[in-house]
Amino acid sequence: MPVVSVLAPPSPPLPAPLPAQPPDRSSAFRWPRQWAERVQLLERQHDRLEALLAELVDLYRQPLESTGPEGSPAVQLAQDLSCRRLLWQLRLHLRLEERWLEASGCLCPGHRAGHRDAARTAFEGYRQAGLDRSARLDWLLAIQTWFDRHRAGPDANAYALASAAAPAVTTAVTPA
Repeated sequence: MPVVSVLAPPSPPLPAPLPAQPPDRSSAFRWPRQWAERVQLLERQHDRLEALLAELVDLYRQPLESTGPEGSPAVQLAQDLSCRRLLWQLRLHLRLEERWLEASGCLCPGHRAGHRDAARTAFEGYRQAGLDRSARLDWLLAIQTWFDRHRAGPDANAYALASAAAPAVTTAVTPA
């Protein structure tokens, strides 16, 4: 009778470990150091926040069918998560904007207070609205109104001051 072995064959030896190599930093993201670069990133963030707000306002203006797939708990959860994403992105944007305006010497106490009030109001409004679609729409419209006014007012003024205070970026031209 043949003998069947239940032992696994010996595994091949492990290859020698690779020498530690420093990470390739050439392809890594580099935070902007000059105001001219920073303002572009902040404006892109503004644009993305505006687009997300507009998308959510349109979404909450549509009636929710409780019997169809749009009214399913999964869809409601996805919509709620989108609102949470809006809060997260707004908070990060306000913090980054404050940090960079302060570094430029162009963040006044009123601007910072406006950010704090807006963030607090946004988080409280989210909590108070709960999953009520009508209340959530009112909350989104209030954020959208504040955001549009703030971008055209205090942000525009602070950005103009920071741009005026920033050293001129010149590029060296070498003769051919």
